[in-house]
This record gives sequence, C-alpha cells and structure tokens, in this order.
Amino acid sequence: MTASTAFFSSILNIPTSKISNSHLSFNHIQKKQSFFAPSIPISIGDGSPSSCNSTAISNSLTLDHDEEVKRAESILGSKVRVKVPLKVYHVPKVPELDLTGRVGLLKQYVGVHKGKRISANFPYKVEFVAEEISGRGGKPIKFLAHLREDEFEFLD
Repeated sequence: MTASTAFFSSILNIPTSKISNSHLSFNHIQKKQSFFAPSIPISIGDGSPSSCNSTAISNSLTLDHDEEVKRAESILGSKVRVKVPLKVYHVPKVPELDLTGRVGLLKQYVGVHKGKRISANFPYKVEFVAEEISGRGGKPIKFLAHLREDEFEFLD
C-alpha cells in the first residue's frame, strides 16, 4: 500500500508545502504484530478430560474448607480466656484496654466466606463484656475483638 504525502499531511495537519521530501512514498512503514493479537494460535490442553483436573482440585478444596468450617462451628459459643498480652484500642470510652486474662464468648469464625477460604489474620470473633466500664443506662459495655487461635484457651 502506498500513501501519498497529501494523505499524511492531512492527518498530521501539516501543509504539503512544508514536507521537504515529497517524493517519498512511505513504503518503509511496516505494520508491527500486535501483542494482544498474536499470529500463533495458543491452545491450553488438548481438550481431553485428563488435561485439567480443576473439578477435582476445587472439590478437594471445598472439602477442606467444609471440614474447617465444621470444626470452627463446633467450638462456637465456647468460653475462652485470652492467654497472651493483648491490648485493644477500639472499646468505647476507654483509650486502651488490656485483654490479658479476660474471659469472652466465641461468636464467629470468619476464615471462610461463602465457601471460600479468605486470608483473615484474626479469624475468631470473641465477644467480651467490660464490667468495669458502664455504658448507657449503667449497663456494662459489650465489644468484639478478632483473635488468632493461639491467643486464647478454651475454658469449657
């Protein structure tokens, strides 16, 4: 394909009189191969059932998660005591609160969400009652804290 200088001057908005080498035909411009449209076809696997065992992989992962959730659900509602030095800063009316030795109730396991394992650093939600801090109507404040399994011990 040959393109005239008038064509390129109209695209580039350059007057034809300003192009010094008007005898060039721009044949030296080559179309380069696009990265997104390779000329070599790419195939993944040969289409046979043995080429991909994704169902077996997903089923084994689901089973592992199901077992993990069942184990976590079996311990929900248990009383736990914090066994490591641990301070929290999100309790209302208190700038910081030390949880060491406090007894709480295991409320929720958040390590699996909608059947998929998530990377929760502190997967256990524990509810604590701060008797020494009064809230509305003189009632003690309840608050939640996320803990790892090695930060508490079971009392039941």
